Formats: sequence, structure tokens, C-alpha cells
Amino acid sequence: MPADVRFLLRPRWILSHLLVVLLVVVMVNLGFWQLRRLDDRRAENALIEARQSRPAVALDEVLDADASDAEVAELRARPVTVAGRYDEAAGVTVHNRTQDGSTGAWVVTPLVLAGGDRVPVVRGFVGLDGDGEPLDPPAPEGEVRVTGAVMDPRLQDRTVRKDLEDLLAEPDTVPVLVRAETSDPAEPAADAEDPGEAILPLPPPELTERNHLSYAVQWFIFSTIAVVGYPLVLRRVVQRRGKEAGDTDDRRPGGPPPWDDGTVPPDPSAARRNGSATADART
Repeated sequence: MPADVRFLLRPRWILSHLLVVLLVVVMVNLGFWQLRRLDDRRAENALIEARQSRPAVALDEVLDADASDAEVAELRARPVTVAGRYDEAAGVTVHNRTQDGSTGAWVVTPLVLAGGDRVPVVRGFVGLDGDGEPLDPPAPEGEVRVTGAVMDPRLQDRTVRKDLEDLLAEPDTVPVLVRAETSDPAEPAADAEDPGEAILPLPPPELTERNHLSYAVQWFIFSTIAVVGYPLVLRRVVQRRGKEAGDTDDRRPGGPPPWDDGTVPPDPSAARRNGSATADART
């Protein structure tokens, strides 16, 4: 190995090389992780689209209060119908929701089926009043028939899980949410004369791929920059140190070459001359 690059084998430089290699390995793995998440997202979207296209089924025919987690997962995103009477007194408000750029809440009310099971129905989204409190539209009275899609409470965000925890823990409660799309009788319309009676149905989930692909590309770009850029940096360091060593040689014509760290070794002939001069002075 040429003498002018031996300094790259010193401990601090070896540590630098290892750090760069580690960063490249981490960034490449992050890129492939994002690609795996993209595949999972595409598979999830395909599953939801397939389930949404299936005909609606009566919820009480396929699920009850004793349903297992696997049964709930199998029914997620399926269109269902439920019929019964709302227990408005047991309704729950899920706070900190947004829809179409507006801040508000979800109105969730259990629908009591003929067999006694209770199904939490997400009736819709409501805005806030002048005091910042969610509006409170009344539930349709009498026998109500709701068509909607099954939501798995376990897959909702922390706020939803916390606000619905007590409701879902009630006896005879089916462990799902039904996102209402239509209701007969109808819910109070968005153009109701009394703003307190306005309620908007929740839109279906967006089936997007999110930013996984762009994130993967970014990680691979960062990896490429490190792989290409680090050798260029080392090359410039070697060239700079070589230039500094050349400048030292120019200042000391005929002198010995510098050591690897750039310093110049002592001249043995000068030492011998100094020793002779000292001996002559003593005599």
C-alpha cells in the first residue's frame, strides 16, 4: 500500500469507515422495510376493496356478542345491516375528530337488536358549538334500520379506543363498530334548520398507498450518496495530505521524506555535525 494512504488504517479512520458501512446497511434496510410496508398496504387495500364489493349481510346472522377477534377481523370492512332501537342514553362522543377540514366529534350510539345484543353504531360526524362542545343531534326514534360497514375497534386510534372502552365493555355488546352509511328513518340532515341536529356520515377509509414508495426511494438515494460520496471524501483527504507533504519537502531541499503523520524526521547528518562541534569546543 502506498505510504501516503496508510493513515487511513489508523484506529480513528477505521472507526469512520465502519460507521459509514453501518449507516449504509441501516439505510438500505430501511428502504426495503418501506417497500415491504408498501406491499402490505397494497394487499390491505385489495382486501378492503374485495370486501366492500360484497353484498350486505345481516350482522346478527354472522356475529354476536361472543364473537372472537378472528371473527371480527374476518368481517372487517364488510357491508352489513342492523335493525333495532337506539339506546340514546348510552351514547358516547368520540372527541378530537376532523372531517372535511372541520373539527368535531363522532356520535356513537348502541343499537339494541331484537335478540338483545347491542351494536355500537357510528352514526356520523358533528361539529362544535360556540363553547367548543360537540353538537348533540337526537337519534332517530322507533325501529331503525342501518346499513353500513364493519369497523374493528382494535384498529382505531388511541382516542377512539379510550372513549369507547366502557361502551364496548357493556354486557351483550357486539365487539365491532358499524359505520352508518344509510339510516331508515334518516338521521338529521346536514342542511337541517337547527344546526344542533346536523350530522354527517363518515366517509369510507381512503385506500391510498401513502408515502412508503417515496420514503423507500429516499433511503436508497441516501445510501447511494454515502457509497459514492465517502470514497470521494477520502480521495480529497489523501490529496490534501499529499500536497501538505510536498510543501514540506519543498521547504527542506534534500531533506528526508516526511513520516506518515506529516512530520519530518531529524536529519542524522545534522546530529553528527552538532556532536563534532560540541567535542571540538571541549578540547
